[in-house]
Amino acid sequence: MKFRKDEIIFLFGAGISADAGIPTSGMMINKVEELIHTNEEWRQFKDLYFLIKSGVNFSYGIQGKEPIFNIEVLVNTLNELEKKEMHPLYPFIGSWNIKFNEVVGNNFDLIKEFRKKIIDKLKQWMQPEDLQKSAYLKKIKDLKKETIFPIRIFTLNYDLLIEKNLNDLKIELGFDEDRKWNYKRFSEFEEESDIYLYKLHGSINWQRDKNTQIVKYIDTVPDEPDLIFGTQYKMQYIDPYLFMISEFRHYCLKAKLIVCLGYSFSDEHINSILSQSLLINSTTKIFVLAYNEKEEKIYKIIPADRVKIINDKKSKRFF
Repeated sequence: MKFRKDEIIFLFGAGISADAGIPTSGMMINKVEELIHTNEEWRQFKDLYFLIKSGVNFSYGIQGKEPIFNIEVLVNTLNELEKKEMHPLYPFIGSWNIKFNEVVGNNFDLIKEFRKKIIDKLKQWMQPEDLQKSAYLKKIKDLKKETIFPIRIFTLNYDLLIEKNLNDLKIELGFDEDRKWNYKRFSEFEEESDIYLYKLHGSINWQRDKNTQIVKYIDTVPDEPDLIFGTQYKMQYIDPYLFMISEFRHYCLKAKLIVCLGYSFSDEHINSILSQSLLINSTTKIFVLAYNEKEEKIYKIIPADRVKIINDKKSKRFF
């Protein structure tokens, strides 16, 4: 089957980096739980952690949904709790959960400290010592050799594995000569890149200027990388996230084949965009590489006759 420009696009999830030693969001939550049980510095967060975990699971339960509790859910919950009276729902809540008062009380610094600890660990996890373990991603070059068109990759990952393994290709990330975010890089340049890489969740080397609110990329990892935890929260935020999710929708609607590699189908906003593209375009198909994911879970989002699923191979073997 031959494709014309933008008729095939790629969506990468955490599973694409797992063979390189970067844990998935589910693995990360297990690591946090282990630290809480075994590390003295983390034990102070034990009651807060399990309070949040039980609350999230209860929320899913009363909705009749299967609970999803991963690192993104945890950090998002901490972000919301940290707002306290600044949260728009605060005036409508008569009192905090009784257990919450027992665990936190007025010590909201505990929430800030817990979130900071998690972000610091996440930065470590995103930087594997042995880059060679991710060399299988170089196979993307073989695909590029077979097409005269640029490849569009939308990734939910914060790591730098794509950039480092494909550094001899021309990769467009959306930053100008001054390293500032500039959406025009994706659409208004006559010279096309080999790969257009859309980092939908941000990147560990992105930093937002507190005064201008402009995102830049830097050569190191900042104290507070510009990351978003979960696409369903992105529409509240400014660029580059608003632009990128719009681009993802745009190219999903144009594509004849959407290749999802290492994506767990746990992001409702991404799932909605994928489903919508199938409703609008009756010929669009989806290919899924999702190791150990249940086919029934995916079929709830993507009709069985529109998707090909491989769930017995990890990313390295697939490539």
